[in-house]
Amino acid sequence: MNVTFLGQQSWLLEVAETRVLVDPVLSSSFGNSSQVRFEIFPAREIDTDALPEIDAVVVTNEHLDHFHLPSLEALPAHIPILMPHLMPAVCVSALRDLGRQVILAPPQEEQEVGNATVTFVAGPAHVPVWESRVASLYMKESGRSTGGIFVQSDTSLTASPTTSSSSPDVVIATHNAQIAPAGYLGAFDNLLPIPPANPPETAGIDLLYTLLSEATTAFPSAKWVLLSGGGYTQVPQKHGQFLWNDFAELAQMANVLSIDTELIGLQPGESFSFGGGEHPVSVSWIEPRESTFDVRPSDSDSREDVDLGADLPPLFDAPVTEQDQDFLVSELQALAPLLMLSELGRSIVHANEYLGNKTGPLRFACHLRGFGPQDVTWALNINTGRFERTDHNLRDALFNVPSGIDLNAADLLAVLSGRIHIWEVAVSRARQWYTCDRLASPVSFLYGALSEQVRPDLAARLYRSSVSA
Repeated sequence: MNVTFLGQQSWLLEVAETRVLVDPVLSSSFGNSSQVRFEIFPAREIDTDALPEIDAVVVTNEHLDHFHLPSLEALPAHIPILMPHLMPAVCVSALRDLGRQVILAPPQEEQEVGNATVTFVAGPAHVPVWESRVASLYMKESGRSTGGIFVQSDTSLTASPTTSSSSPDVVIATHNAQIAPAGYLGAFDNLLPIPPANPPETAGIDLLYTLLSEATTAFPSAKWVLLSGGGYTQVPQKHGQFLWNDFAELAQMANVLSIDTELIGLQPGESFSFGGGEHPVSVSWIEPRESTFDVRPSDSDSREDVDLGADLPPLFDAPVTEQDQDFLVSELQALAPLLMLSELGRSIVHANEYLGNKTGPLRFACHLRGFGPQDVTWALNINTGRFERTDHNLRDALFNVPSGIDLNAADLLAVLSGRIHIWEVAVSRARQWYTCDRLASPVSFLYGALSEQVRPDLAARLYRSSVSA
């Protein structure tokens, strides 16, 4: 068996002389807009003409660093593309419109590919909606019931009836912590000074424990664990490297703690043969290159508060017209019932006290910068089920409304017009506050409400603009 790391969450797996390309991002970056790009880090360049012969491509989910349409378009059209059977129809249609052969496979059902089988493994049931269709992958030699490689996708790795049917020698575990350095907020982070579940002082050891414990608990057969994910930087640059994101360093620390399982930290362009080599080797078709910016390591010991007064420049700087404002308000009103029925909605209904004061019916705020000539806060009134315009500035909203989001009106307009994905704005130009679980936060709600499953119209516009004419 052999694996080659292409960067972020892209892999080339080889089992029994059968090669499967998993979630390929073959370009230097991914993203749907030229306003912000997500550059693979460490940066590399892939010579697609020199790629080894591929027997199949596997796409595990619709997230934009897994389902990268320009990369799939660049591959030879005869290569079959396997996807979980609940992949959003808009993704399947986009590939078939390009003349690609798409195979939709049910979970726990082996698919023959060359001398190997690939099986999609469903994740646990209790996950956010945007992860509900995500499937991990198990590849092994045909005719064998054990061995092979398990690739965790964007879902949790827990021992369950679905994972118990897999007995891999190798587990590729997803490291999606994406811990922002001091003074910066990640997509799920909170403007409120509420202690996080994983404080900076213990984040590293918590991460190592999770990576090793989950993989070995779910798969006692695993002899090797590799890491995947979190390998990108933003252009324009937001901050330095994510904390605890050096795979080689994490592997070195983990191997001091681990007894039976070896953790291997590969860099993009490195390959490892299991049972046939002691060290990673570089492949000729992936070359390291300089990043667009000087991406410096972040200090895990640094502590710095977030500046509420910091500027939040828009990605899209076109003025928001009165017609645009009417459109945004209509979209907010359409989101109101979805919000009230969501986990976030259930939490704000019970938020009858906030920061030591009684709360009124306004329970969720959307602070829109540049809404016409000024910033405006629209707040959800849970008695009427509608958003109403308020006089709150950001500070007023933060101190009086128990949950909310702060972003630019022009950026939200671009999301709702199908010019950029909500994830791209959330990780680069949005801030939020909440008192509930992070997976019920405002950003979490928007990830579900504006996802490919719920708003395929937005996804279709993004896909049409991302492929060649």
